[in-house]
Amino acid sequence: MKARTRKIQVEDVGRFVMVDCPAISPDGGLVAFVVKRTLVTEDRYNSNIWVYNRKTGKLSQLTSGGSAYSPAWAPDGMKFAFLSCKAEEGKTNIWIMDLEGHGAPVPVFNTRGRIPQFYWSPDGEHILFLHRTEDKDIKEIDDIPFWIDGEGFICQGATQLLRLSILSGEVETLTRAETDIRAFACSHKGDKAVLYRAHKRDFYLCDIFLMDVETGAIKEIGSGFQTFVPPVWSPDDKYILIQGHRRERGMASHNNLWLIPVDGGQPRNLTARLQWNIGNSLYCDIRMRISQGPVWEDKCMYFLLSEGGAVKLACINVDSGETRVIVDGNVGVNSFSVKGDYLVFSKGTDTSPIELWEKTEEGERRITHFNDGLLKHVNIATPERFTFEASDRQAIEGWIIKPVDFNQNRRYPAILWIHGGPKSKFGYGFMHEFQLYAANGYAVLYLNPRGSDGYSEDFADIRKHFGERDYQDIMEGLDWVLNTFPWIDPARLGVTGISYGGFMTNWIVTHTNRFAAAISEEGISDQLTMFGTTDIGPFFNKDVIGGEPWSNLEKYLEKSPLLRADRVKTPIMFIHAMDDFRCGVDQSIQFFTALRCLGRTTKLLLLQAGGHIVGWTGKPSFRIERLRQKLLWFDEFLKK
Repeated sequence: MKARTRKIQVEDVGRFVMVDCPAISPDGGLVAFVVKRTLVTEDRYNSNIWVYNRKTGKLSQLTSGGSAYSPAWAPDGMKFAFLSCKAEEGKTNIWIMDLEGHGAPVPVFNTRGRIPQFYWSPDGEHILFLHRTEDKDIKEIDDIPFWIDGEGFICQGATQLLRLSILSGEVETLTRAETDIRAFACSHKGDKAVLYRAHKRDFYLCDIFLMDVETGAIKEIGSGFQTFVPPVWSPDDKYILIQGHRRERGMASHNNLWLIPVDGGQPRNLTARLQWNIGNSLYCDIRMRISQGPVWEDKCMYFLLSEGGAVKLACINVDSGETRVIVDGNVGVNSFSVKGDYLVFSKGTDTSPIELWEKTEEGERRITHFNDGLLKHVNIATPERFTFEASDRQAIEGWIIKPVDFNQNRRYPAILWIHGGPKSKFGYGFMHEFQLYAANGYAVLYLNPRGSDGYSEDFADIRKHFGERDYQDIMEGLDWVLNTFPWIDPARLGVTGISYGGFMTNWIVTHTNRFAAAISEEGISDQLTMFGTTDIGPFFNKDVIGGEPWSNLEKYLEKSPLLRADRVKTPIMFIHAMDDFRCGVDQSIQFFTALRCLGRTTKLLLLQAGGHIVGWTGKPSFRIERLRQKLLWFDEFLKK
């Protein structure tokens, strides 16, 4: 008998399991990965390391502490290291687990600071790691930026590279950089390390240095790269592989793969002819946030390819330069590991959360099934893809989800969802929030307008023109949907978005009254304070708005929805985390205050902590309350 299904609920955000971070052992026989569960009653997450045995097909849980992540195999394959961080203790630990002895994990280092990245030395005798010292209660600030979203205050000192001796426990500081070491990688011989050192006031940009691990001698081998993933050494240690760009088109630039000779020479762009971006900017609210970079295995460099609404896994041949897609289709690949001809990757779709898969010469096979139990008992609506032609004849991609229990003889309210970035995208990523709206009688509409990732650089480049062609695409897309799907009630439309999507929501309610309700999350209302109070404002706004406020005040005012608050007629709720340093909480507070002074219908929901994407990574109670409040707001104004 088929199991009875039910509609998705708010609380299901805590029932989905996140599976990711595969790491293949040196001999290719085992795969370590992370399983993360949400413990709603305890208001926390439970994260542990599991192992998949290729030979037996068995899955085994190896840790039980509930805060383990980032597994990394020792070179001998007999043990692995991992990180743990318990929020209630305020400590980050490095642990080592010996598989041969079958003993409990042993802590080898603990700190109240941050450990963004760690790496085994090739001889297995040391662990190298990045470390920022403990934060202080009193902040002495003499430069910018002094805080970074998700990291907190950084004025206590730069992130440095340290080396831990496994045998003695001695810790040695290898760098004394004035600015953060943002990422690093050890050579296969272990004698050198390549470092990304952040620019002083623009931490998105890095210069690349080669360091002799023993002597500390350092030399620059590249400069001015915007990159968010670690570098990679060639198998022969003669080249460094970089994923990033040099801001040829500012923040709209596509990432490429760059090859830098260790012995000197100019960086060479290996993917300059590639139409699409490299990396993962796909929206998915049930996943781990992973900085997956390229992997160089033998003659191939593997990387994530952002094509339309999909994130695929591709590779480029070092000798021929030929690029081919390895994992194709309407999918969202989140991370991967490669060993010889064996590939393990995490993959989801718009109707199924991320699980672990493997690929061999025989094809693809699913390894994990952690979410199957829940999926058997809930209705999952299938998004319908469409394209429409904008007024300038550009094709725009979008999706619509019909309400669960859809009846074509009824009319339904609809919610327009706008992504952030603006260079991110919607597509084949699972969105619990979208399913929740569909389960509650709403149609859900989402588009990739101009500015989005997944297409050309021309398509993505809306710098200095926020609220123009992007706004047109969204409104024209909405018109197309209303004409194509007459069962949507144009009098009951809602709009919501996060970050840039919050800005666009603010922009929309100051430019049209066609929406009956709006919710702006972590958005921007005032470009002046965005420039002056956020971690990226001084360089991000300079690029996307144009110049600084004192040199281009007119444009800053033009692109600030706050200054048109008197036009707002749409009931709007603002949601913001108090510790959002990317688009500060003042953005929502200012707009809310202005609307209350004007007597407009508005509401402000402040969450104590969680950063810029609190709705996805914040405490379970915050995530649940956020969704509950959003449903209540839309129900109040769209179901009358």
